[in-house]
Amino acid sequence: MDIPYGKKKLEISIPDTSDILIKREIFEPLNKKDIIKHIKSDSVHSSMFEEIVAHSNKILIVLPDITRKSGSHFFLPELIELIRQKKKDFSIIFATGTHRALTENEKKYILTDNIYSKYKNHILKHDPENIQELIYYGKTRNNTPILLNSAYFRHDTIITISSVSYHYFAGFGGGKKMIIPGIAGSKSATYNHKLILDKNCMRKHPKAVAGNLKGNPIHMDLNEALIIASKNKNFFGINTILNDNGDIIFINSGDIFISHLEASDALKKMTSINIRKQYDILFLSCGGFPKDINMVQTQKSIDRVAGVVKAGGKIFLFAECVDKYGDTSFENFFDIKESDMMFEHLLKGYHINKQTAYSLKLNTEKFDIYLYSSFSKSESERMGFKKLKDIESLDNFNMNDKSVAVVTDAYNTYFNLENKDCC
Repeated sequence: MDIPYGKKKLEISIPDTSDILIKREIFEPLNKKDIIKHIKSDSVHSSMFEEIVAHSNKILIVLPDITRKSGSHFFLPELIELIRQKKKDFSIIFATGTHRALTENEKKYILTDNIYSKYKNHILKHDPENIQELIYYGKTRNNTPILLNSAYFRHDTIITISSVSYHYFAGFGGGKKMIIPGIAGSKSATYNHKLILDKNCMRKHPKAVAGNLKGNPIHMDLNEALIIASKNKNFFGINTILNDNGDIIFINSGDIFISHLEASDALKKMTSINIRKQYDILFLSCGGFPKDINMVQTQKSIDRVAGVVKAGGKIFLFAECVDKYGDTSFENFFDIKESDMMFEHLLKGYHINKQTAYSLKLNTEKFDIYLYSSFSKSESERMGFKKLKDIESLDNFNMNDKSVAVVTDAYNTYFNLENKDCC
């Protein structure tokens, strides 16, 4: 069968008895006319888009970086044209958070050549380390400092555009995360993300998992931070859900909090798969580019399927990782060989991508994970993987009398394990 890998697909052989864990229901893509209609007339607990624009002075459009798709190219030209018709000033900023800055070609890829060539002078920069370009808004009860790009201060209306996806410890991506950590200082992201560490139990917080917002300390802290920073601001959130081809199959917009909650509920209904057992062997793909652009992103898909595989089971992971590790701190944290020691280091000096390395290490210690990617054998083993040299090597593994499953898009799938006792 074919399995996504980067921007292409690999053909792999799997046992005939394998369970293919995909959502069987097919959702028809929305056409451009319906997409624009949704944005203009179906506002969730908010004024309509045109009314928001009409009462604005300066508008900041916040878009995802290259690690996320949003489907914005389907409707962004029309939204910008409407803003221009109202004679409103606007700027564009990419929510890179603590990720690397975008290249010019990546900006073109996200915006399309036409939008980029017309409005490249409207694009603002975000550097989470540049304290001179950050404005302080206070702090949350968890002492998370609220430091936001000065562009946020200079614009009275903030329009966020994002696809709703699962986030491995914040519950769901998109929405308010486009602002914090999207255009926030690294210190804001660090303090917020550190809440994943449960100091009492010396482990990851049990509520800080994909698909869960209830009792999730990261989610609650982000809500509080944005509420504190919301004075004199108008928000309009546009939330999409995309299929494997990048088409929009769901869209809503309006209040940045409530519209995102509704979109998150919709995502769960559209992508949940009930699993009645755990498997001995799993063939795994993140879903291709950009979900497997680097290992920082790839590990999220591994985390997603952790409940699907028996402890000690085998995972065959196909992730190109064209940008390799994705972060130097993430890479270097594997100098520490055991997850327990990683946890102790994180308590003393937390770093977001070091915590990501710790999360990956928990899984490479729990499962035998064979990695097919651009990483060398030594690089793979350093992270705790076993290197899968080529596709043909799969024939060397005995899969007789083993329960086998295939997940072709872990990033966009939610696995609900019905029999919790089997964990």
